[in-house]
Amino acid sequence: MDRAPRRGAEQVSEPAAAGPSQAPLPYLTPAGDALRVLILFSDTGGGHRAAARALTDALKLLDPTCAVTVADPLIGQGPTIVRRLASLYSPVIRRSPAAWGAIYHTSNTKATFAAIRAVFGPGVRKVVQHLLKQHDPDVVLCVHPLLNHVSHQAIIKSGRPRGLMTVITDLGDFHRGWTFSQADLVIAPTDLARKVALRRRVPPDRVKLLGLPVDLRFRPPAPGEKQALRRRFGLDERRFTILVMGGAAGVGHLARQARVLASEAYGWQLIIVCGRNERLRKRLLELPLATPTLVLGFVDYMPEVMRACDIAVTKAGPGAIAEALATGLPLILTGFLPGQETPNVDFVVKSGFGAFAPKESDLFDEVRVLAEGGPTWREMSRKAQDLAHPYASSDIARECLVLAVRYRASSQANR
Repeated sequence: MDRAPRRGAEQVSEPAAAGPSQAPLPYLTPAGDALRVLILFSDTGGGHRAAARALTDALKLLDPTCAVTVADPLIGQGPTIVRRLASLYSPVIRRSPAAWGAIYHTSNTKATFAAIRAVFGPGVRKVVQHLLKQHDPDVVLCVHPLLNHVSHQAIIKSGRPRGLMTVITDLGDFHRGWTFSQADLVIAPTDLARKVALRRRVPPDRVKLLGLPVDLRFRPPAPGEKQALRRRFGLDERRFTILVMGGAAGVGHLARQARVLASEAYGWQLIIVCGRNERLRKRLLELPLATPTLVLGFVDYMPEVMRACDIAVTKAGPGAIAEALATGLPLILTGFLPGQETPNVDFVVKSGFGAFAPKESDLFDEVRVLAEGGPTWREMSRKAQDLAHPYASSDIARECLVLAVRYRASSQANR
């Protein structure tokens, strides 16, 4: 599940997550001291949090001496009115997704987005300027669409050269705030996102297709690992295994989906992850399910859970999609948040590694076909692996460190 960076500007010193075996690369700076990276995110959705954490781990893996600071200039440290407005994101998407969709599309016009920057930008820019003064980063890395323009303005006012890097965390036709032509580097998670960035006049030499950053522990199962993990979880190692999840908050219609998939005795088995929704977990444990079902709460071993499964059922969040891709796991999407998640459904279905099943009856039919383990499931698994960028976090971190070396040298040359 998502692991959130702590709020505020804090030094990140946790050990890197287990990942591919890679020796630290020698990113030597002219002065011989540590490179410094400031990652800016906001706690408005799990995707931004997860990306920030994955990049932090990858940077520390590649260069253990790198000083990484993670900060939230909106909810964590922003002006009072910005904090209050940004904090409404989670309540609004829970109570009225359609209202959020209207807000998203209204803000995604050139005129409206310019007005938003004019009204709220100065206050947020002051927060970023304070962070630059406090931590003196060589690179500012943004994983939120509302922070790119203000970061550029703060860098200009900071008095020394610094790199600006944007990591887009939406998979398809994303919000215009993501594309800022004056960023040194814009990282696209998919080829579709890369084309959108180019269409919005980001210079081609500044756009790189590297994937969406996820925890480096997400990877395809090794031979025999899937069966071993099922035994570890107390499941039948031979049964087709379905993962049903609702993110860290355990949102979605998981109870209804459990009834549809497990109320009678079927030939598959389920793992249902409820996240921090303890009420949902207890409710599921009380259901009279005839199909073998493992109900879990919040877990920090989601990569292992995914590697134990054959398909995943979830909503169209970009983080969950990227983690499934990194694992080579086909998807059945059951819903999406109007606005930024709408294009994700098209991406998954058109790419051929998943299906869209908004109704419980559709979900059952899709599972029944895939559980046969025939050519449909095998083809979807192959396409998921073909599209995967399991080491995107490392690739993005490497680009960030190269940019940091360049700007550190430029800064010292100007002294």
